[in-house]
Amino acid sequence: MAAKSSQLGNLHELITAMFINDIKMCQDEGIPMSASDKAVIVKFLKDNDITAVIDDAKMKELNEEFADELSKKRAERVLQLVQQTEEDELLQGLV
Repeated sequence: MAAKSSQLGNLHELITAMFINDIKMCQDEGIPMSASDKAVIVKFLKDNDITAVIDDAKMKELNEEFADELSKKRAERVLQLVQQTEEDELLQGLV
């Protein structure tokens, strides 16, 4: 016997709400969620092709953070190369 799509949609909503309530309850009460419960939720998300969409503001923040870090590392590397070149030139002058 096949279920109606409206019934399946309703069931999907109820299961989703149940998972959300279970997660909130565990967080509110400070109770760790069991690994099996987590696995069921993850499988539910995977089976329903649920993916995350990156928040644009957070992504921009991360890009800026990494850009700053990369700039610092590049500047340090340039300084190292300049110092090495100067040392090499000094050594060549002694030979």
